[in-house]
Amino acid sequence: MAITDILLVYSMLAGIFSISLFIFTLFFEKDKKKSKALIIWAVLFLAASFAATEYAFWLEGVYLFDLIFKFTFPLISYFTIWFAFIVWLFESRKERSIWIIFAIALIILTIVALNCPNCIRI
Repeated sequence: MAITDILLVYSMLAGIFSISLFIFTLFFEKDKKKSKALIIWAVLFLAASFAATEYAFWLEGVYLFDLIFKFTFPLISYFTIWFAFIVWLFESRKERSIWIIFAIALIILTIVALNCPNCIRI
């Protein structure tokens, strides 16, 4: 099994964990403090899923940021919908500062990834 396949399996597992946590938090968890922690973990698992997918593509020679920023509608809409969902989720729970922190971290990581795609070489 190639490293790319292993990374994509980890990406799928992180995505499944993320979606499971989102569903559990939205429909079953009523405690506000626990719910906040689970949503933060769900967002971190989602970020890990996206990062593992991007890294697997990068190892195969496909630069995902080129695909996204060359205005391919499906990829832009995919990431925009996920970001809008996260913003909506935190706003519905009146936790604006958390999603703003995540947005700032996303912007910083995107700038680093765009300016230095080979910085993640192992």
